[in-house]
Amino acid sequence: MDKIGQRVSSVKRKKIISVWICMLLVLNVVCLTGCGAGKKWKDGKCTISIECSSILDNMEALKETKKEFVPSDGWILKETEVSFKGGETAFDVLKQICGKKGIHMASRYTPLYKSYYVEGINQLYEFDCGKNSGWMYSVNGEYPNYGASSYNLKDGDKVEWRYTCNLGSDVGDKYEGK
Repeated sequence: MDKIGQRVSSVKRKKIISVWICMLLVLNVVCLTGCGAGKKWKDGKCTISIECSSILDNMEALKETKKEFVPSDGWILKETEVSFKGGETAFDVLKQICGKKGIHMASRYTPLYKSYYVEGINQLYEFDCGKNSGWMYSVNGEYPNYGASSYNLKDGDKVEWRYTCNLGSDVGDKYEGK
């Protein structure tokens, strides 16, 4: 190959390498910003309520030491409108409203699910009213099949926290068969 041929070949190689470097840079930018980079959560308002009326139908199963924490009408927090910042979750709003209203709440982070699990609200914990009891949440009447700290709120959402005594069947969750 003569000098001109070598020079042309060298220029082509440099162009190909430059194109590959540009493609890698673009790919890195996409990977570093994440697939959801364009998703912007908006501030909004939602309603939240906390109730344990299912316990009223199962008082015989409730631990004796927990009876004082069950309101006579089952409502720990009646439907309340709250504001939230874009990206906040159903768990964030529960934690904030409980803190603001002086309602006890206990939770723990579960790395396996990368989510917070609500263990107790108002001193009422899972298993306090039988082996199938605990807290569940619904949004707009649906029970998501993932933790509340994974549910990003949208303006107008209706979040309901309910104590179940029977794996959700007593509070309207139709999980079986899903």
